Parts: sequence; structure tokens; C-alpha cells
Amino acid sequence: MTRLSDLRPYLIVLGTVAFFMAVIGGWFWWSTWRIAQEVRLAAEVAGRVEARSTPLEPPDMEGVTLWLDTKQFTALTAFRGQLYAATGGGLVVLSDNGTPLRRLTTADGLPDNDLTALAVFRDRLFIGTRTAGLVEYDGVHLIRHEFRKPPAVHVSSLLSTPDLLVIGLLDGGLYDYDGVQFARRFQPPRAAPITGVTALHAVGKRLLIGTVANGLFIWREGELKHFPLAQGLPSPHVTAFAGQEDRLYVATDAGVVRLTKDEQLEPVSRQPNVCSLVEYGGKLYAGLVVGGVVEVQPPGRPAGRAMRLLSASAGVAAPQRQVRLAVVGDRLLALTQAGLHTVRPKGDGGFEWRRFDRPNLVEGNLASGHVTSLAFDATGRLWVGTFEQGLDILDPDTGTLLRHVQDETVREINHLCATSRLAPMLAATSGGLVAFDVAGKVVRRYDAKAAALVGNAVSHVCPLGSGDGRALAVSTSKGLTIFQGSIGRSLTAFHGLPSNYLYCCETLNSRVYVGTLGGLAELDGLRVVRTWRTDNSTLPVNWINALLAVEETLYIGTYGGGVCALRPTGDVVRFPETKGCEVNLNALATDGDRLYVGTLDRGLLIYDIRRRRWHTWRDGLPSTNVTALAVRPDAIFVGTSGGIARIAKRRFE
Repeated sequence: MTRLSDLRPYLIVLGTVAFFMAVIGGWFWWSTWRIAQEVRLAAEVAGRVEARSTPLEPPDMEGVTLWLDTKQFTALTAFRGQLYAATGGGLVVLSDNGTPLRRLTTADGLPDNDLTALAVFRDRLFIGTRTAGLVEYDGVHLIRHEFRKPPAVHVSSLLSTPDLLVIGLLDGGLYDYDGVQFARRFQPPRAAPITGVTALHAVGKRLLIGTVANGLFIWREGELKHFPLAQGLPSPHVTAFAGQEDRLYVATDAGVVRLTKDEQLEPVSRQPNVCSLVEYGGKLYAGLVVGGVVEVQPPGRPAGRAMRLLSASAGVAAPQRQVRLAVVGDRLLALTQAGLHTVRPKGDGGFEWRRFDRPNLVEGNLASGHVTSLAFDATGRLWVGTFEQGLDILDPDTGTLLRHVQDETVREINHLCATSRLAPMLAATSGGLVAFDVAGKVVRRYDAKAAALVGNAVSHVCPLGSGDGRALAVSTSKGLTIFQGSIGRSLTAFHGLPSNYLYCCETLNSRVYVGTLGGLAELDGLRVVRTWRTDNSTLPVNWINALLAVEETLYIGTYGGGVCALRPTGDVVRFPETKGCEVNLNALATDGDRLYVGTLDRGLLIYDIRRRRWHTWRDGLPSTNVTALAVRPDAIFVGTSGGIARIAKRRFE
């Protein structure tokens, strides 16, 4: 018989083991719980959005006049018995018959005139912008909602549901708002990240999310399902949705598919270039990127004929890009770059177009809000270069459009020069150098093939004060070409330039200075005599976008390093007030007393040359992206990515 005293050592060992097992188990449980808590907290942090909401007030617009592109419509919705339209020139309120009632712009407090999306949620109108985030409007007051963390500004789509406003951003993914706070409920932390949102659509418990390059996502009850290109999409670029539970359609830039109830994708049409999709009168219609509208029909059936829009200023067919369709009441409306139109399908497969909005003949004469260059000609008229819509010639006092010039070569204008004796106006474009007569007629084109330019993508042209007055320095993406009369000679990095990518030129004391992607170069004739780079000088960055000589100083606008100055001693002096600033291409101007600087996102910088003081001007600007400048004795004309502001110079005194 075993005695208890004999078992005591074993019991002690067993107790010790049990104790340590309990400690280890407890530690393991605590570690697991801690990891789970960290995962949960990390998920909460990932889903949390830091947003700042700021009431907006109208700026002081005394002495400031805006000229905007008011023809480009991007979104439309009904709000409190009226139609509200998002345009490239602000928010337009329309009556039921298309009469403009009023317009809200940066002059009324909007942070950006380039509006992209609209939705009504909790009796508030929410407005998406291209550069300033989300704006809330109650009919009287404006509130700006800025997404600070993660940072995002370009609202591409808005969707109102009974419980949430869903916000899609092209540069920041997907967000939502319950009327109190912002969150990211539709982005599970362990799911594939959603970026570049282009379209949103809600059906039952499902949220459909289209993206610019990652295909289709479907959110349902906390789970996110991804449909990449390999799962039946014609293209990873989803552009629009239409339909309900039993007939859901997904448009891409390469065709349209149907989403079945069991979430399979079936091909419907190979129609390319679709940018909008609506159901109307029991049929499916698509608006096209290249212009026009078609009825979307399955393969094997004849497709509807695309009816092009007629330009308001021409009697020939002129397709308007990015036709966005919307159904408001019993109307099918087309939002275009040339206004708002009603579209009536006809029995023969065509469409009847009729202008719905009534254009204001006084304001909104710009062909495009994306201004890239400004210059006054010898008669005092203001020439306005744009990126996609050619150039306008305006009366600088009234903004009245005097002439519009556009063709395949007069586009993507980088610089306008009116001081050359070669022609009354020269335009540096992505396709070469274009010369105009005083009436705005193209008289000659210079390119790499016909005029011995070293490259076709011209960013700047600078007259040289030598020879017969027709000497030019032409900056291109492949080097520098200097013309003496009809003879052109070119220099590249092989000849000592810091880079072949050239953006600007300027003359000072008979020397030519060239701004490049790799630094600054000084030329004596056709010889590079000195270069300034970050590794051999105090130049803040090598990328130089703009040069301007004022008296004996060469001011240098850089991309990412702000503004600096080259003194007569050869030293580069920095301006700390402009540190980190991106100066736009050729966006420097002076009136002799002040230096004006156009920036990518900080508005207009102004330097008082005598007092050596900097200050920033943003009030009322159509956009803080200042792209072009022109100076007159009484005013400065500020071109932006959203239009033009004429500012009386007394405002700077």
C-alpha cells in the first residue's frame, strides 16, 4: 500500500508543472488577446478618417473679376425644387425650363470652381470638387470638408443612400459620411485596397464600386469581392453603372457587361469609349468619351447610330467629349462641354438634340477653364492658350470673346509670345511652334520635320536681341534650337546642357539662360559656359520651370524648390518663404515693382522687389493652381486651371 508521504514528491512536481502550465496558458491567452486587440485597433485606425470641416465665407472681390468656362457640365441633380448643375465654372442653379437663376463660384466662397459630382443627403447638397475635397451646401451656407488623413482632394463620384453618403475619390479611395462623422466602412482592412474610384451604384445590400485601373469591387455585409480583368471585364477601367437587381450593367471604356444575380459577368456590347450609362424608356443608352450617344444593344444586333453634337459656333458636326447622361423627371439630358441638352430618341435609331440651358452671352466666354498661357498682342488684346481647346482672343476689359482658334495642331499650348518680330503671336505647343497673324489666323507651323527643330514638344520660345530681329531660342523636350533668320542650330546634353528636357529660356546681359530638368545653363552664343545644379551650387532642386530677368537679377522658378535668384555675382540666393513650392511652367511675370509667381497649389505668390517681402494671394481665384500670368499697367491677369481672374493692381498696394 502506497503511503501519502511517498506520493508527496510526485504531487509537488505535478503541482509545479500545473502551475507553470497555467502561467504559460494565461500568458498565451493574454498575448493572443493583446494581438487581437492590436489588430482591432489597427483596423479601427485604418478605417478612421481625419477630416476638417470649415465654414466658407465669400472673399473680398473688390477689384477682382472672374472669367470662367461656364459651358462644361459635369453633374446634375434636383434639390429643393430646382436643378443644380456642377460645371467647370461653379455651381449653376436652373429653373425647370433651363433658365439660369444664379451661379455660385469662388467669388461666393467655393474653394474650387471645377466641380465634379453632386448628391443630396439629409436635405443638404454635397458638391465634389477636383482640387478642394467635398463641399456641403444648405441653400445659404457652404462648409468645406477636407480629407486630411489619408489625404485626398479629387472627388470623382457621390452616392446618397438612406443611411450614408458614399464618397469616391480619384486620389484617395472610398469614404462615407453619416451626417456626423466620416469613416471608411466599405474598406475592410484585410481586403484589396480600393484606389482611383470612378463610379458608385447601390442595389439592395450591395455597393458596386468602379475604379480607373483595378476593375470592379462589390461590397456586401462587410465582405469585399474583387472582379479584375481576368473575371470577364472588357477593361479594368470601369466608367459607369445602370440598372437594378435583376438587370445590372457595368460599363467600361472597352465595352458593357451584365452582372447576373449569382455575380457572373456576361458580355452585352463591345461599344468602346463609354463614359456614362442610363436606362430610359426601357432601353439602355450610353454617353461616349469621343462624343455622342448610342443605344447599347447586345452583339449581333445593329447598334444605334451615334449622333454628334453641333457646336454652338459652327454649322458643322463637332463632337463634344465626355457626354454624361442623366435622367431627371421624364427628361433624358446630356451634359457636355458645350452646355446641357435634352436628348430625344427617334424611331430611326438617331437622336434629336436641343439646348436645355440658356447660355449667358456676357459671362463664360472661355473655350476652356484650363488656361495654360496668357499674352497681350500689340493691339492690347488678351490671347488665352488652353490645354485642349485651342486659344481664345479676348477683350481684356470686358472678357468678350473676339475670336476662337482651334485645330489639330493648335492645342496643348505651353507658352504664348508676342514680342518676336517673326510673327504677331507665336504659340509653343506639344506639336511644334505655330505662328499667327494679327487676326488670329495660322500663317506657319514649325516642327522637327519642316523647320529643323530638335524636338516637336515646345515648352517656351524666347526672342533674342540680335541679327535681323528674327532670332529665337526654342526650348523643347529634346534640346534647344536657336534660329538666326531661317537657319536653326540645336544644342543637347551632348553639347553640355544639364538635360535634354528644356522648359524655359531668358536673356540677360547678352547671355541666354536655359532652365532644364537637370539644372540651369548659361550660354554665350552656341556655347555652354556655365551650369548650376544642386551638386555644385545652392540651387534647391534641378527642375527649373520658369525664368525671368528683372534688372540685373535672374529669378528662377523651380518645381518643388520654390523661387530663387541668380545674382550678378553668379551666386544663387534662395527665398525661404517659397520653400517646397512648385512653380508652374513659365508662370513668372513682373511689373517692375513686384514679381508674380504662379504655383501648383498655393495660389499666387507676390514678391515686393523693393521691400523684399513675400505674400500669398488666393482670394477669389478660380483655382489655386495658377498656370499663367500677364501684366497690364492697371491689372494683373491670372490664368488658372479653372479660369481667369483679373485683379486690379491697387489691391496689392
